[in-house]
Amino acid sequence: MQKVAAYLLERTETLQGLDARRAEGERIRAVVEAWLNKEKGASSSSESGAYAALDGSDARYRVLAESSGDRSWTMFELTEVTADGRRFVASVSVTVGQKSVVLFVTLEVGLTATQVNRIYADPRCPKVVRKLLAEPGTWHHDKSRLRGGISNAEGFDEGEALALEIQNAERSIPFVVVSALDGAPVLRGLDTALAYDLAGLANVYSVDEAASWALTDTLKRPFSCHSGAIRIYWPRFSSQDDPYRHQMWTALRLRRLDGDDQRALERIRGQVRKLIMMASAASVVRPREIDDIRSAAARSEYAALKEKASSLEDFKSLADSYADDNDSLRRALAERSSELEQLRGEVSRLEAEKQGLLFHLGRAKPPSEENDGDIEIEPDLPEQDDEDVRPPNSGEVRFYKKKYSAPTHDVFIRVSDCGHNTWQGATKADKAKKGIARMEGDKQDWRTVQHCSNCTGGGMWRVQW
Repeated sequence: MQKVAAYLLERTETLQGLDARRAEGERIRAVVEAWLNKEKGASSSSESGAYAALDGSDARYRVLAESSGDRSWTMFELTEVTADGRRFVASVSVTVGQKSVVLFVTLEVGLTATQVNRIYADPRCPKVVRKLLAEPGTWHHDKSRLRGGISNAEGFDEGEALALEIQNAERSIPFVVVSALDGAPVLRGLDTALAYDLAGLANVYSVDEAASWALTDTLKRPFSCHSGAIRIYWPRFSSQDDPYRHQMWTALRLRRLDGDDQRALERIRGQVRKLIMMASAASVVRPREIDDIRSAAARSEYAALKEKASSLEDFKSLADSYADDNDSLRRALAERSSELEQLRGEVSRLEAEKQGLLFHLGRAKPPSEENDGDIEIEPDLPEQDDEDVRPPNSGEVRFYKKKYSAPTHDVFIRVSDCGHNTWQGATKADKAKKGIARMEGDKQDWRTVQHCSNCTGGGMWRVQW
């Protein structure tokens, strides 16, 4: 079996007391049981049984529960086997721990027979995850708060605040930013669709033009996201990162995904969903408290059996119990070893793809305008011109166009000469000078700063360094 997605949602607020954690655990388990009963047609009052799968697969479930002192763990496991031998397993566990209540969800796929074969899988967010995110209360993944639905960033100040969140070293989930073009996403409903698909794994932000310029101003151009583009900002963001690490799709690339906007929307949804789910499968770690609870419960059970054992038959039963548990542990260890090998193979594959992409970018000719609809388009990469990012040389003349005014400075982009010859001195343009300095890495050793009296729409500036 190969893990294709993993979710970790934690509740800690107002759960300092044992009674509060127990009550919250019961409430969450009730939501999961209702999902299992109403959505899947199962009877979670039984420890195992069958349910009706939507595609007619052979579908069964089981419920496991362990407790140790004040802590408890309950797992709902659903397995579906298709007619062609594909197996899908969804595991939903609720853990009441020492300090928090944790929901841990995994999605796995595999085959019932041994064969070297590709397995098509298009995993989706389990409905129970969205249900729990919609419940009252706050969920976290480690240090990051998980937000259900879309978060809107409107205006320069909110854009700056989002940029600071992106730069937060303790952020533990991806941020997906959808920028507006003419007041809306380039593919209608793209932000809503991505928020639906990525619930519990990433936070999705819809940003207007002013907010997107704030991102550019704060994160700098190689990490920008504007004019209808979308971008994934992975955790541990650094300005020293390779910009290619944080995938971006421009508005042009999104439109080229398919001639039909609805099909293009579905294609980009699939690409982003697959990318982030694959990352979660490889990086989300099973809570250690689950194994602690199960180990402690097993030790208690063995101790009770030893106390009751008074005959050879009793000790035989105890030995059989030990043997069964050892067999289970060996199988679990074998599965984990197999999973580790798969992940190592995945790392090697991704590294090879990265090297191939870098070679392609360095050697290949630009792609043609036509695109085969059956070929998955790779995420667009940020445009970066060495001429744009190098510092200005002494005596060099550069031109800047104002795009937006922030509270303390103006936001500029580099442009060519406007062609006018009406440059005027600008001795008091403090916000403009601050904006130009920020764009050039706080460099301020210019000789002259001049403003074009003919240009409108923000204005043109000519700077001799």
